[in-house]
Amino acid sequence: MSRACGQPYHLTMGSIRGGFAWRGICVACAAAAIALPALAAERPKIGLVLGGGGARGGAHIGVLEVLEQLRIPVDCVAGTSMGALVAGAYVSGVSPEDMRAKIGATDWSQMFNDSASREFLTYRRRELDDRFIPGSEFGVTPEGMKYREGAVAGEKVKLFFGELVRADLGERNIEELPLPLTLIATDIVTGERVAMRSGNLTSAMRASMSVPGALAPIVREGHKLVDGGLVDNVPIQEVRDRCGAQVVIAVNVGSPLMREDQVSGVVSVVGQMVNLLTEQNVSKSLALLKPTDVYMRPELGDITAASFDKQLEAAEIGKRTALEQVEKLRKLSVSPEEYRAWKSKLHLSPSPAPPVVDELRIAETRFVNPQELRSNIHQKEGEPLDSKKLGSDLLLIYSNGDLQTLDYSVLRERDKTILQVTPIEKSWGPDYLRFGLNLATDVQTESQFNIRALYRKTWINSFGGEFLTIFQVGQEQALGFEWYQPVTYRQDWFVRPYAGIASHVAGVYFNGDRAADYLVRESNAGVDFGARLGTYGQAKVGWIERKERASLETGSPLLPNADFRVGGLTGNLDIDQYDLPYFPTSGYKVKVVYFDAMNVAEVQKYGRLEGRVSGATSIRDIILRANFEAGRATHGNLPVGDMFGLGGFGRLSAFATNQIIGQNYDLGTAQIEYRLLRPLPLFGITASAGATYERGRMKDSPTEPSLTGWLDSYGVYFGANTPIGPLVIGYSDSKSTKGRFYIYIGTP
Repeated sequence: MSRACGQPYHLTMGSIRGGFAWRGICVACAAAAIALPALAAERPKIGLVLGGGGARGGAHIGVLEVLEQLRIPVDCVAGTSMGALVAGAYVSGVSPEDMRAKIGATDWSQMFNDSASREFLTYRRRELDDRFIPGSEFGVTPEGMKYREGAVAGEKVKLFFGELVRADLGERNIEELPLPLTLIATDIVTGERVAMRSGNLTSAMRASMSVPGALAPIVREGHKLVDGGLVDNVPIQEVRDRCGAQVVIAVNVGSPLMREDQVSGVVSVVGQMVNLLTEQNVSKSLALLKPTDVYMRPELGDITAASFDKQLEAAEIGKRTALEQVEKLRKLSVSPEEYRAWKSKLHLSPSPAPPVVDELRIAETRFVNPQELRSNIHQKEGEPLDSKKLGSDLLLIYSNGDLQTLDYSVLRERDKTILQVTPIEKSWGPDYLRFGLNLATDVQTESQFNIRALYRKTWINSFGGEFLTIFQVGQEQALGFEWYQPVTYRQDWFVRPYAGIASHVAGVYFNGDRAADYLVRESNAGVDFGARLGTYGQAKVGWIERKERASLETGSPLLPNADFRVGGLTGNLDIDQYDLPYFPTSGYKVKVVYFDAMNVAEVQKYGRLEGRVSGATSIRDIILRANFEAGRATHGNLPVGDMFGLGGFGRLSAFATNQIIGQNYDLGTAQIEYRLLRPLPLFGITASAGATYERGRMKDSPTEPSLTGWLDSYGVYFGANTPIGPLVIGYSDSKSTKGRFYIYIGTP
């Protein structure tokens, strides 16, 4: 007779013989009764939420590493700001280890600088940027003056995202990813919370972390989007709605509110306002957590939202934070086989082989010539896509300054692979206004202040012709006009007619004293024919006509006035491979200038040649620089207006500006500098302290006959990059003159 477990059992002699066997059956039934509920119970749906916090979001990587070690699968993911970057990368198949490697190999100090590294810019772009503050650029439109919408457009950021998720292997759309993914952004026009659940992945990642005022907004599906942290920094409800998450793993890396003593300036007040807005929506989200959920807030200490160089340090803190909750997390683990199956689906990546480009398309533009863009892209049709070279090409094109954004996508049309490049021109272009200024004083006899403006009208024709107007007021007055006309689509060759007038006061020194002041007026007109030497520099030859008059303002009435007119052949070679314009840490620079006065009045024919070679190198935070230059009268005698000058910062700093003038000179300088502050992301501000030694001589000086032979100057200085140009404060001394303090700020 058979019985089910739990039925009555009547003891008989016959049953005694089968008792032990029946006991075994019942024990097995009891074990099964205990095991069956566990086997029948389904794994709870898990939602992963990664919050925003700038560079503090590096902690997310450490949390993901622990989840992988514990074999915890997730069913959907939501992220905001930096959490959107990590979430998008993870769901698209990038492992935490790969994220670590990519972050460690990235120069974050340059990530938020839209341009290519300075040595890869065209010489013309460097020349304009060095004299006119790039951040001061306004658009001149029929509706009035416009300013850009963010400190940077985020071009490098967008390319970084594309490289991270391998967008070069094909368009990555959110709805096609192996897990439901939501990235949160804010509509800056309406204040609406925008949950991005479909469409281009990298544009969604970029939109979610568009910090207002720092990164320009992204226009996406009819919304102008900025950082999602303003409306939902830890989107817990999103994963409950998206995949019915029964357990939420939420990671909050938001910046804590500052103390009273820390809120002391404009920047800190604005930062505290953003933190307050963020904390309000975070509090609402955290109220949705249940006892079964896992909440983590890594203690990130002094790692701020801008500490991008500390992301790997944040990852370690995130890892430790997750391990502190290991007992609670371990309950969500699955078997190795089940986790392997889940992970294989998650990391189902496209083929590692780059696609062959059948066609390259340039999207429609308003004023930039698509042929010019295409001529600067080296990718050939019929060859595999070289994403690194393409990214480099796009960055160089973007660095020309005409575009607001420049992106690419890989599309499939039937049996063809299309590489589509999408340039979006500046909404405030194509005509621009920039400004520059400088203030200099030696605290003794020399002080000057100048303000300048540049009006630049671009893309006058299909080759990229530009018309420039330059205006300056202050101790040096100037008005100039220039037409810059490339003659090829690649802009390798150009013609440059120009004209201008200028006036300034020049001091004349005798035995160390300022003996007279001359008002110097000059007018000139000329034309150059030149070639762009790749990204290294520029070479040009031309003809110039100049007229100059120097009138005595103060000093002995016995001193003569000077008046002359010259015309002649000019030649220039400029090579600039410095990484920074004012306080370079690596690279070199070469400059050669020649003028042959062939058409003269009031003076004899003469020739003038000047050359300069300089270089910089770094050993960690110690920077070494050296410079040698020389000038010669190649034939004839130079008139006063064309004589070489020594004196002023970097040119025998202990002497006044152009205190020593003459026909021939030699100068060598050496600097050692210690970097006090590395470039800050978004701002690029640096600070350093240094010492300098300069040694030079001027032959046949008509004004300082006592300063013969080699002269020495040595000093110390503090230097910094600022939003309006370099700042230098220093002191120099010499055996041949008394010491001199100097202060300089602004563009030269």
